Amino acid sequence: MVAGTIISCNPNKDNVSAVPKLTFDGIYKFNSGYGYDSFIEIDLGYEDSDGDLGLDDADTLFPFGYQQKEFYNLKVYYQHKIGVKWVNPMNPLLGPSDTLVLHERIRNITPTGRSKAVHGNLVLNIPARPFQYRGDTVRFTIQFTDRALHKSNIIVTPSILLEHP
Repeated sequence: MVAGTIISCNPNKDNVSAVPKLTFDGIYKFNSGYGYDSFIEIDLGYEDSDGDLGLDDADTLFPFGYQQKEFYNLKVYYQHKIGVKWVNPMNPLLGPSDTLVLHERIRNITPTGRSKAVHGNLVLNIPARPFQYRGDTVRFTIQFTDRALHKSNIIVTPSILLEHP
């Protein structure tokens, strides 16, 4: 579960694609003050020419319904480096059948007015120990899906070394 997201949108008349685009702006870790890391902040930029990013509470029918493939429109995959391989670890709270994912359902950010193009910033705050998992060298794979089911490019963050209690 992502601890919090911040989204801003600015109508933009520039010619940008109807396929959403993500840009990586940075990854930062924050120390708890007790010698170990508390959370990770991932800063992203986004843009979309038709502004159909995000979902409303009423978006509950296929494919956006609960437990359906597109219920979460921001897919965030947690990866842990073991040796030279990146693995998608299992969620320690849900057992061996469920990988540790941190997907989010981002609310509708379509602007009012004639121009629907949007661009802005997205800040993800992720616990350093999501679901009590303690990866030391981690990275994240992130992708946005709009309401027309266009998928953005995939962002793979650089790795970050975490300290745990």
